[in-house]
Amino acid sequence: MKKVYFIRHGESEGNAGPIRQGRSSSLTQKGLEQSEIIAERCEKLSIDSIISSTMKRAVETAKIILARLKKPVEYSDLFAERRRPKEQIGVLKSDRTALDAEKTIRENFTVSGFRFSDEENFDDLKTRAGQVLRYLQKKPEKNILVVTHGFF
Repeated sequence: MKKVYFIRHGESEGNAGPIRQGRSSSLTQKGLEQSEIIAERCEKLSIDSIISSTMKRAVETAKIILARLKKPVEYSDLFAERRRPKEQIGVLKSDRTALDAEKTIRENFTVSGFRFSDEENFDDLKTRAGQVLRYLQKKPEKNILVVTHGFF
């Protein structure tokens, strides 16, 4: 039986700071330390390969894990964090426009076909989830570690 271990990246500047993060947010010192802890724990698993999101915070986490496990790492956009609308990227978390967008999206998230602006909507996520499942099923490795995000 195949086992897939999903790991969320360590704390990022975007998680800790006042600005909503995009793709290029780095790990904080705390995030680096968290990644070291999870890498140490992963040494107890029989991991055959590592797959990581292409977003900087996940790549940084994966490199820390790779240094301990010495396994091949593959990078894939399939495991990136959900794309948020442009109204929410690079602005203060308290920005009224961003908060209004978040509220509208949350209230309509499962409404088929709903799209606020340029974000990845529920239909997009379902499609990508299907692609992820097919991708993982085709992998020959039995124990796969995936470095990804809190909200797929």
